[in-house]
Amino acid sequence: MVVSLRGPNRATTVDDSEGHWTMIYDEGFEVNVRGLSFVAFSNFTFDAHKHNQSHCGETMVGWYRNIDRTKFGCWYGSRISENAARKVTETKSQRSIRSAASDQPLDAKQQTKKVKEINKKLQLMQVGWKAREISKWNGRTPRELNGLAGLKRSVRSKDLHRDMLRQRLHRPHSFLQRVGAPSFAQNFDWSNVSNINFLEPVMDQGDCGSCYAASSVRMLTSRHKIAIQNASAVPWSISFPLYCSEFNQGCDGGYGFLLSRWSQDVGLLPANCMRYKTAGTCSLDCDLKELQGKRYRVANHRYVGSFYGHSNEQLMMDELFKNGPMAIGIEPAEDFMYYSEGIYQTADLPKHRVEKEWEQVDHGVLLVGWGEDNGVKYWRVQNSWGPDWGEDGFFRILRGRDDSAIESMAEAADVVEDEQAGAHVEELFKQIHAAGGPPKRKPLTSVPFP
Repeated sequence: MVVSLRGPNRATTVDDSEGHWTMIYDEGFEVNVRGLSFVAFSNFTFDAHKHNQSHCGETMVGWYRNIDRTKFGCWYGSRISENAARKVTETKSQRSIRSAASDQPLDAKQQTKKVKEINKKLQLMQVGWKAREISKWNGRTPRELNGLAGLKRSVRSKDLHRDMLRQRLHRPHSFLQRVGAPSFAQNFDWSNVSNINFLEPVMDQGDCGSCYAASSVRMLTSRHKIAIQNASAVPWSISFPLYCSEFNQGCDGGYGFLLSRWSQDVGLLPANCMRYKTAGTCSLDCDLKELQGKRYRVANHRYVGSFYGHSNEQLMMDELFKNGPMAIGIEPAEDFMYYSEGIYQTADLPKHRVEKEWEQVDHGVLLVGWGEDNGVKYWRVQNSWGPDWGEDGFFRILRGRDDSAIESMAEAADVVEDEQAGAHVEELFKQIHAAGGPPKRKPLTSVPFP
């Protein structure tokens, strides 16, 4: 099959001119055309010196399915052009530089000093939020803390990403972004809609890099509760896609878009069938034959704005209000770990939002609402570091300025009844049992956000 991928998100073949495609962050892409949906990571290999070597005109072996989920298979693609298969080798300045200080455990004294420095800077900048010591951070190294927020790059590497962001793509907004913005209430929050809380309690992801799974599955749970108007409905299992999906890397990180894609292919399980564990496996805590009631799956997984990089404040507010919480990615500064209260904002944030083709994000969180405080607009977001962090496990962050890349990669999906009544879930566990365990996960060129 020959498919033409054109900007901004059009995919065409000789017999289908209505297909569409999107990047999946910077790791791969999804193409929907001729009644089939293809997903794959971009290809790379390691050379003799263990350097990443990208093969820009090829994909790794990926997965495809048809619309009604009755046909599945594997595929790979090659670019047909004069510039196909151009290779780029990672240089030393692009690789992480480890330092001894990053592996020294923090103690209360060091935290007190750190927080004092942060608050002094925040007071001078008058950015409107405060930091405090987090007792559970004691005994952990800066590298471990950065791992929770996905900050696994050196200064040189961050400079590289800043250079990439300067390569802006000046494209016109779609008609959806040109029409008059809808009128919204000044404050809205899914934790209190007519005195009903549609959210799950704040969780602590622990030592597992599962933020992408926690935020995405919490999104699906809330949206299901909203759709059936039952705030007491049993939540979906985070561990099911976390430990069973071959699209992501389990506790080593992953992408919410791919989690929703897999949950659309396979299906969902209630939380009591696979309870959340930081060292879990793809194994059941229930008997599938004894599950009562309807079975469900994900549908219409998508980036807000139809494709990667096309999101903005108004589109996010519209999606949030109409359909429920969203999984989003952020790129927080190191001071974010010590956030206590107020509206978080980066001290050196540009005065005006700049359109970017790609933005670095490393931590997955759940967007639940918006508001204003003394004229300052904010998003309200649920984190997964426990209720003793931030504002009872939540944080507020500046809205409309893309602070910490919060408006760069909003993800949405719907929950619908599984017309195949959970058949793919049952088949999955039959194959796992027959194979003696789940398939090995594929490594990625960079660490996905935890």
